[in-house]
Amino acid sequence: MRILSIPYSSPRPRLKGGACGEQSGQITMPFTIPEGNSKAYYVKLKFSSIAGKYDLFNDLVTQGMHRYWKRFLVNRAGLIPGDRALDICCGTGDITQLIDKAVGKTGTALGLDFSTGMLSIASARNALEKASFIQGDASLIPIKRNSLDTVTVGYGLRNLVDIPACLKEVHRVLKPDGRFLSLDMGKVNLPIIKQIFKFYFSSVVPRIGKLIYPGEDMFDYFPESYVNYPSQEGLAAILSGQGFVEVRFYNFYLGSTAIHYARKR
Repeated sequence: MRILSIPYSSPRPRLKGGACGEQSGQITMPFTIPEGNSKAYYVKLKFSSIAGKYDLFNDLVTQGMHRYWKRFLVNRAGLIPGDRALDICCGTGDITQLIDKAVGKTGTALGLDFSTGMLSIASARNALEKASFIQGDASLIPIKRNSLDTVTVGYGLRNLVDIPACLKEVHRVLKPDGRFLSLDMGKVNLPIIKQIFKFYFSSVVPRIGKLIYPGEDMFDYFPESYVNYPSQEGLAAILSGQGFVEVRFYNFYLGSTAIHYARKR
């Protein structure tokens, strides 16, 4: 087990809003996501701060279903022994671990994330596996062109500053006929279900997070990160625009969660 560190830095965020303590007599301000490089710094810092209980948080807010969706994603990747695969924004390494098992002893499983806290959890989880982890930026993947059979990402694209730039990098590192799969939140179309999901994600999810980590504003970030994230059709169009073919998606929970599949020509 090893972690390779790729230098990465970005300026500290200037938040437009944030929670103000009620005990100080100040009014609580609505959370606003930092922009540009400040968003990158914020995500890097905050994901490290919640890494220790991030899997518990995902279990609670998805009722454990995220584990099924991640297995579905890896199964759809069609990995075989000997393949080389990369999981970007790998977090605690659960998808990387599934990839490692799929590619076997002759394959290569890599996880990339810029959060040192997440990578520490990932390396501990995979201590007995052969997967390797890289600290780096998903928009500047430190891997040579045409070298990977599959790239995956779980709940990572909406945390990036520039999604098309990341997908351009993914396309670069994939071999011809290589596959890309992404698991993330989806847009619900049914009006009543859409309102129920909006309430759950904007009101219930942050409360669950703050029960685990009291006072942590990262859980206010999660619903806001969803607002401007592309719809299933929107992300499919971005993938096509980056040169991917056979682009399709699978909806779960009436479209509140989706997995995208795309292939490099």
